[in-house]
Amino acid sequence: MLTELFIENFKCLKKQWLPLAPLTLLTGFNAAGKSTAIQSLLLGAQMAQRNNQCQTVPLNGNLVKLGTVGDVLCHNADEREIRLEYSTEDLHGQVILDASERAKTSLQVKPASTLTSEHPIVSMLSNIIYISATRIGTSDVFPFPYDDSLVFADVGDCGQFAPWWFHEYSDEEIDIKKAHPQESALVMRRQFNAWANEIFPGSEANTERVERTSLVRLEMRTGLQQQWKRPANIGYGLTYAFPIIVAGLLAKKGQLLVIDSPEAHLHPQGQSRIGYFLGVIAAAGVQVVVETHSDHVLNGIRLAVAKHIIQPDKVAIHFFSSSDTPNTSPHITSPSMDKKGSLSEWPDGFFDQTDKDLAILSGWA
Repeated sequence: MLTELFIENFKCLKKQWLPLAPLTLLTGFNAAGKSTAIQSLLLGAQMAQRNNQCQTVPLNGNLVKLGTVGDVLCHNADEREIRLEYSTEDLHGQVILDASERAKTSLQVKPASTLTSEHPIVSMLSNIIYISATRIGTSDVFPFPYDDSLVFADVGDCGQFAPWWFHEYSDEEIDIKKAHPQESALVMRRQFNAWANEIFPGSEANTERVERTSLVRLEMRTGLQQQWKRPANIGYGLTYAFPIIVAGLLAKKGQLLVIDSPEAHLHPQGQSRIGYFLGVIAAAGVQVVVETHSDHVLNGIRLAVAKHIIQPDKVAIHFFSSSDTPNTSPHITSPSMDKKGSLSEWPDGFFDQTDKDLAILSGWA
């Protein structure tokens, strides 16, 4: 499991250490570095998955599309190289990237790099699961995975392979540590329905292969007495949550699950419960990194701590805000959490907009 990430000269981050936990939440202002931190993980994964010799890092691939070297080199970098370092409790690996040719669409790995193809961290990065903020929610049919070197439980960056994984593993048992407390059966289908029911009461999913094609049809309903419906007639909320629940339930211990905006299209209740669900998944041994703007997702994680699902020291929270000093990296505040789910500090801009607005409406400010 990764415990620390170091980023140098990559996009808006000139030099930044970032501690990682079993469950890491990245939040803060727009364009303040959250996505850059996630992309540094995805670039490492893209190198590990697409280049067995770890000699180049493609900037445009299945996980992330960033353009050219000129687009990703920090504008005030002192030298034309990008350094990414990944650490676990007892391992460390770095990749030093030549960023001297701005028009190129890949970064050449310099000889001083220690993150070679045989390094255990490369294997860890190659098994990453990434779910972006943009998901295929309302299609009628979904494709089979097409990659020969398929990462287990990889539902695709847009969730496009989640119905296939659901279909193939619906009768397989999941890790008991991920089980919903009110569902005794450990089979994937039953557990999916139990957790989905937390977000949309009565919700269920069903899949079937489309004969003589490489497609899977997905159907959903929000009550036992209702007919199965096409995703387009269910709405975006459940369909956007679908790949998160599938990936979380199937991911193996030690895998890294990265999710951008798990709150997308969900009611506040659903946002809180998806946060709680991610606390359960992280406590079961899947490392989870989340980028979110939702205080409800945060509160769901806090509830998971308060209910002793996950220990407070297994959760890291990083709040990104732009620096007041020109040409410097964003400022990052990292509140700690106690066993009751209370936070050590609430910096300005950290999920406080409701209080600010209410103060104005009440005439207090």
